[in-house]
Parts: sequence; C-alpha cells; structure tokens
Amino acid sequence: MYPGSFIWRRIGDTWLVSKSASAAFAVSVVVILGMTVAIVKTEPETVGSVVQFFLGIGGILAAVSVFFLWGGMWQYWGKCDSSSLGARRAWFFALVFGLWYGAILYYLAVYLPNTLRLDSMHTRSSQQ
Repeated sequence: MYPGSFIWRRIGDTWLVSKSASAAFAVSVVVILGMTVAIVKTEPETVGSVVQFFLGIGGILAAVSVFFLWGGMWQYWGKCDSSSLGARRAWFFALVFGLWYGAILYYLAVYLPNTLRLDSMHTRSSQQ
C-alpha cells in the first residue's frame, strides 16, 4: 500500500505516461515549489487579508498536489520504471524519506525524461 493507492488503482497505466498526466504532474511540482517559497518568505502578520486568502487557496492546492504527485510517482516507480535494481532502490529511499520533495526529484530525473522519450518514439512511429 502506498500513498493514494486507492485512487491510482482506478487509473490506468496508459494515462500515467500520457502528456496530460505529465502536464498535471508538472503543475503539481510548480504549485508545491511555489507554496514552499511563499511559506518560507511570507510572514502572515505583515500581509493583507487578500494575500492571506490567496495563500490559503495555494495551501489547499499544494496539499492536493503533494498527494497527487507523490502517489503518481509511487505508481510509476512500481509499475513502469525499468531502471536498474540499484537505481530503483535509491529512488525507493528518495520517495520514502524525501516525501514529496523526493517525488519532485524523481519526476524531474526519471519520470519526465522517460515519458518524453516515449512520446518522441510514439510521434516518430506515427509519422512513418
């Protein structure tokens, strides 16, 4: 059992490596990193209520993004990743101990290059 497995069991592996999934994971990465910076740099007492409102909305989006990205990268690691055993073990520990920041690293280092390569191979084969 891994984070979000109750959702990911209902979503097929073909969607997991699709362009739309890659774009959704990219949005999640941007939201998580953006809210991390906002939380570190912002002091709530010094900003107005409108900014606090948008920080609250961003916090909600970040919370959803964390579980979406983390669960999606676990799903990809478990079902689609064809890396060597040593690399898979290293990424396992990155996902376990790095939590969503480990998932961001995994997205950038493994998921994104693999899905871009699959997409370019699919594009080339459909043009021939």
